[in-house]
Amino acid sequence: MAERNEIEAVVHRLESAPGRFAALLSSLEDADSIEQSADDGSTPQGVFAHLRAANAILEPRIYFVLVRDNPPLVGYDDARWMEIARYASLPVTDSLETMRLYRSELVYMLRGISLDDWDRTGTHEVRGPMTVLELAQQIAEQDDDHLGQIQKSIGVWFER
Repeated sequence: MAERNEIEAVVHRLESAPGRFAALLSSLEDADSIEQSADDGSTPQGVFAHLRAANAILEPRIYFVLVRDNPPLVGYDDARWMEIARYASLPVTDSLETMRLYRSELVYMLRGISLDDWDRTGTHEVRGPMTVLELAQQIAEQDDDHLGQIQKSIGVWFER
């Protein structure tokens, strides 16, 4: 059973992520114009494009689980999703605003569900059964990973 403190912690992480990204990207004069990359080939724009794709795949899964008993959670290739959606060609500032709006809606919805809803499950085709709490934690972990990647790419950019 999901614990209230665990739920509050993950909701806080989800809610604060757009602001954490904005603060990190504000250290750049123009995040949309960065072309130099970190050792792994990432730029703030490229990392954020990948995050947009991951969020487009992961966030709706919570709704699927809440509106249907044990729905199948299909796995998608986030790189292919990013390519099809053309997220890499969008300005980072636009992507950040989109994230802020979608995340605000997600957090608003999560604050309104019951404690029992956090234990509802869907079945991922690779990972198996996943609860709403586990899905929310997965999104928060993706945010943290991408924040770290952007921080690394900005650090490499400033060192040049």
